[in-house]
Amino acid sequence: MEETHESYDDLAAADWLHLTDGEQVQWAGRPSWLTIAASVAFGIGLAVLGIVLTVWLSGVITGETVPSWVAYLPLVLVLAGVGQVGATYLNWLRLLYVITDEEIYVKHGLISRDVTQVRLDRVQNTGYNQSALERALSFGDVVVYTAGTSTDDVTFRSVPNPERVKRTLTHLLSESRTPQPNDDL
Repeated sequence: MEETHESYDDLAAADWLHLTDGEQVQWAGRPSWLTIAASVAFGIGLAVLGIVLTVWLSGVITGETVPSWVAYLPLVLVLAGVGQVGATYLNWLRLLYVITDEEIYVKHGLISRDVTQVRLDRVQNTGYNQSALERALSFGDVVVYTAGTSTDDVTFRSVPNPERVKRTLTHLLSESRTPQPNDDL
């Protein structure tokens, strides 16, 4: 199983995740890293361009016609590139999806938090969507249709292997709806 969190035990200790006795995390993940790859590559490229231009200008500018400090202006591109990579990574890191035996959680934020929590007994149906490119890269959206809640349907956007995530949800839903031998009828 592909995990994007260190371990489910570490996650179970999170102060925003309210597990009942015996409840266990069945799946946890973030959007696919491929969704941020282009933005990270752009930021790295910008930083490298800034370094290359700085080195080149340092050799070209002699200080006679143009002040020597001008050679260091491209270092602004390095800062912009590093900022781009950092912001992209933190934006990716702030989103976490969790499925337990009893609930679905969507957590946004690192310092401030917005946590959506939906009980499995409120889930009506599940599905997943993948474009041709997403299918080739093995990520897509998992949609959880809910009823009787004040929240809208929940979508796990761009998660790795969405078919497996949907299968996990379907399995948990069928288990939760199957009468247990000691259940009162």
